[in-house]
Amino acid sequence: SGGYARQRSHLNKRIGGNCAKLTLVRDEDYTANANQTNMTLEGTPTSAPGATTIVYANQRSAGPKVFGALAMLLGGVGVLLSLLGILDSGDSIKLWGAEDTSLKYWFYVYPLIGLAAGAVFTYAGYLLWQYKRRGVWLGFGAVGINAIGGVLQSVMLGMITEEVGEAAGADGLGGIVAGAGILMTAFSAVCCGLIVALPLLMNGNDLVED
Repeated sequence: SGGYARQRSHLNKRIGGNCAKLTLVRDEDYTANANQTNMTLEGTPTSAPGATTIVYANQRSAGPKVFGALAMLLGGVGVLLSLLGILDSGDSIKLWGAEDTSLKYWFYVYPLIGLAAGAVFTYAGYLLWQYKRRGVWLGFGAVGINAIGGVLQSVMLGMITEEVGEAAGADGLGGIVAGAGILMTAFSAVCCGLIVALPLLMNGNDLVED
């Protein structure tokens, strides 16, 4: 019993000490300080994809090629007709009854003018086919040469017709022939002029200097 009493006394002291210690803990104020953590994002920022730029190549119009081919065709036909005119000059003189007139040599000159105009017009069409601006100016030159030749041809044929008509008693026939020839020449000049002018007016930016 004496040993039991000592153990109990020792146990009470421990409990009392613990209770005092627990009471002390309750009476004290503690401030909990949380460590502040700085968070840093690392890495290379990526930007939004930029707009895509599409560059379109300047595509040339087919207009100069079309009109160039047409000019080469008409110029080639003109060259062939002029060559035939040179070969048939004698027959043309007989046809118009100009054997005894002073203007019969004109039938040899006019085909040469047509030959030169047709050759230049053909070359102008070739330049237009290659988008050369110089083809337009050469084409105008060829049209001018052909127009001058056409007017002279009309006047000459009118004079020949007038001489022959007077002998046959048909006065005034030469003026009709000359007037009709000039009208046909003007119409031809306008058509051929448009062939070389339209590429410049419609697709002038596609034509380049030599």
